[in-house]
Amino acid sequence: MKLSKRLLAIIGNAKVLFWAFLFMLVLPGLVMFFTEPTGLLTRIIQIVLPLAVFWFAMTLNRNPGKMFWWLFFFMFLDAFQIVLLYLFGESPIAVDMFLNVVTTNVTEVDELLGNLITAVSTVFIIYGGGIVVAIMALRSKPLLSPEFLKRQRRNALILLVPVLALIGINYAVDKRFIIEDDVFPINGTYNFLLSFSRYSDVVNYKENSKNFTYNATTERPDSLPEVYVLVLGETVRASNCNLYGYERNTMPELAAIGDQLVVFRDAITMSNTTHKSVPLLLTPIGSEHFDSLYTQKGIFTAFKEAGYKTSFYSNQRRNGSFIDFLGSEAEDAIFAMDNVLLGSQSDDVLIDLFKKRLAGFKGEKLFFVLHCYGSHFNYADRYPKRPDNFMPDDIPSAKPQYRDNMINAYDNTIRYTDRLVKSIINGLDSLNVPSTLIFLSDHGEDIFDDRRNRFLHASPIPTFYQLNVPFIVWTSDEYRSQYPDKWAALNAHKDMPVSTSMVVFHTILDLAGVNTTYAKPELAVSNDAFKPVARLYVNDHNDFRTMDNAGLKDLDIEQFKLHNMVYP
Repeated sequence: MKLSKRLLAIIGNAKVLFWAFLFMLVLPGLVMFFTEPTGLLTRIIQIVLPLAVFWFAMTLNRNPGKMFWWLFFFMFLDAFQIVLLYLFGESPIAVDMFLNVVTTNVTEVDELLGNLITAVSTVFIIYGGGIVVAIMALRSKPLLSPEFLKRQRRNALILLVPVLALIGINYAVDKRFIIEDDVFPINGTYNFLLSFSRYSDVVNYKENSKNFTYNATTERPDSLPEVYVLVLGETVRASNCNLYGYERNTMPELAAIGDQLVVFRDAITMSNTTHKSVPLLLTPIGSEHFDSLYTQKGIFTAFKEAGYKTSFYSNQRRNGSFIDFLGSEAEDAIFAMDNVLLGSQSDDVLIDLFKKRLAGFKGEKLFFVLHCYGSHFNYADRYPKRPDNFMPDDIPSAKPQYRDNMINAYDNTIRYTDRLVKSIINGLDSLNVPSTLIFLSDHGEDIFDDRRNRFLHASPIPTFYQLNVPFIVWTSDEYRSQYPDKWAALNAHKDMPVSTSMVVFHTILDLAGVNTTYAKPELAVSNDAFKPVARLYVNDHNDFRTMDNAGLKDLDIEQFKLHNMVYP
């Protein structure tokens, strides 16, 4: 009863509500003063500018509850931002984060939110409580006096004048300062609006790309049977693969056939998000400009034009992203999760689909892409229970104190993927025709690896662990015999720094002898003409940045050195 009376007294006090709502509005900016790797002047602006603007805005109505609803969008941004700061430790809400809202399936959301209880609970208490109080204030109608509003409006304007001067000074002294990138909630609002433009490009993709053609041909006889397979792992980082020096034997099956493999030791991806990295792999845009994605078709179209029969088998849910569109270009496109209402299923379904297709093999030219669910969190749900699993692998929650268990579970996902890839190789080997398989991952993952306590991927600022991925090529005896120059070129380039996003499209076409003006021999690691180029990162605004301008920290650069990898 006493608590209820106190709550009613607070709700009835318009001045208390005024300051409480203002505090909620500026809270993320206060936190970001300490988290953002920007200059001191930028961080001061990060606090003072939102404070002055929201302070003034709160004086535009005598009822603070009504003003809260007028500013509800910014409360939404605030709540979203706090969750992301909890998850990644820095950076404003990215365009990709807004797009993830409409391209992430319900299962992934459920798995993720279940491990963000602390952040979600905090946001719910602060901003959910604000919503309840604002509704009650609308009904009780506590009103601020005109004198109070006039005084606060004047104070806000007095504060706004010097901060505008600070913005001008900052533009003059800090060449990297861009207000729509560096000051919240301006950056969050800008990215929110930009996400609508991006989503429109996605929706209009089929119309904008309908007349695109590679004019692809094959330099090989039509009567020569060949099979090429691209296996896209999910969230596999090279540093947890024993083929890359990891102390645990997470890839025993592939290690046993090491003389048939070419392992690229210094490979990174250009994006730490699936909805960008996979299109980069299935198109030539990694060597062009990312926005060309919106008007070009993908690798299946090139192979079809060259006379190949194409198949795309995915164990990920459709989400309306470019992956769906590019995969659907295949003649035989199956999204295995279409018939699974809730939860996930084993990647064994991909092996079954692949073997079923090979059972009817009649000496054709075939091209496959298999898209795994592999090592995506929640790790423990991605593999069957076996006596040789790393234990214990239960994950009470995604927190640093459970890292050992999380690593056990994560390593189990890689061992399971190892068996999957080897099973596909066995199927190819049984055909006794020239064939190749490329295995790589879309991106890696943070698993509380250093003092930053970063977890997951798709953060606005990447890390070494999110970028470093396995890149492995297998060829059949028949392929090596038929095309020894390709095998020699692969081995000659295996220790060179490569960006998977740049080279995979060109390499597969080169291995298969598919010719098109979009194929660049100098970017195919299977071609003698291959030359390493500067590796790039696609940032949130789809700009290509050099690695030393991607936001990597000293801890990340140390990992490049420890793994004997080239930086930048």
